[in-house]
Amino acid sequence: MPANPSRRGLMAGALAMSALPSLARAEGALAWPLGVQLWSVNAELAKDFDATLRGLGEMGFVQVESAGLHGRTPEAFRKALEAAGLKCESAHAPMEILHARTADVIGMARDTGAAWLVCASPAPSKALEPGLDWVTAMGRAMTLDGWKRNADQLNAVAEQAAKAGLGVAYHNHPMEFGVYDGVRAYDVLLERTNPQRVSMELDVAWATAGGLDPVAMMKAHPDRFRLLHLKDVKVKPAPGTISADLSTTEVGRGVIDWSSVLAAARAVGVRAAFVEQEAPYVRPVFDSLAICRDYLRAL
Repeated sequence: MPANPSRRGLMAGALAMSALPSLARAEGALAWPLGVQLWSVNAELAKDFDATLRGLGEMGFVQVESAGLHGRTPEAFRKALEAAGLKCESAHAPMEILHARTADVIGMARDTGAAWLVCASPAPSKALEPGLDWVTAMGRAMTLDGWKRNADQLNAVAEQAAKAGLGVAYHNHPMEFGVYDGVRAYDVLLERTNPQRVSMELDVAWATAGGLDPVAMMKAHPDRFRLLHLKDVKVKPAPGTISADLSTTEVGRGVIDWSSVLAAARAVGVRAAFVEQEAPYVRPVFDSLAICRDYLRAL
């Protein structure tokens, strides 16, 4: 997911729900159906919802991860996807909503047939400092106790979601790899959440930008990673440091070794992966998505 405050505001106003795909064909090295995070085309969806979904289906995408219902009921959202030949696998919502409206979020997920409910971002410990990019501001707004609270809230959400047949996962940005009072935040999330209930959606680009080796992380915790976000970064920071340059790009046009990443993901049992592209775009987003698709199919 992108590192910008405008998206957080949008997501706080619109819950993202989904429906489980079935009988979808895996795509080459992916070993999963070709998926896309709908935030990639959020602006296009706002202009022409149905035509944008049709375009994604025509490109060969099979499943999606939602980023808001775009003013539709869960049932209408699902039907629009089905009309375009798409099925939803995962839904995003920020922790503020997951914690405050747990039953509502789960109910909407159930109504759309969701398989996964993903925490898109943590609830900050204090107000974000104005004038900073979202990753930096969120990182500064968090504390070690704040990360612990988020982990505990994930456990609580996951217990309720399990009763509705939903898996719960946490999606990272770079700030999860920051150190708070000598402890890396991501380690708190891994160690404090129930591994039987809470999985991880590894955003490979943001993890790389956070100074993490995504392959090593998956191998170290093979039972935790079940979902992936696929985008690339232009700069790889020194290990253990968060990059000052968070520029993203199409899959295969950055610094990430995708063959190794996807091999590790297959080995640990990842169940779905979603291409994601983010503003500022250097070319039309459908062109960028096609570049990602073609690269992944050719691996």
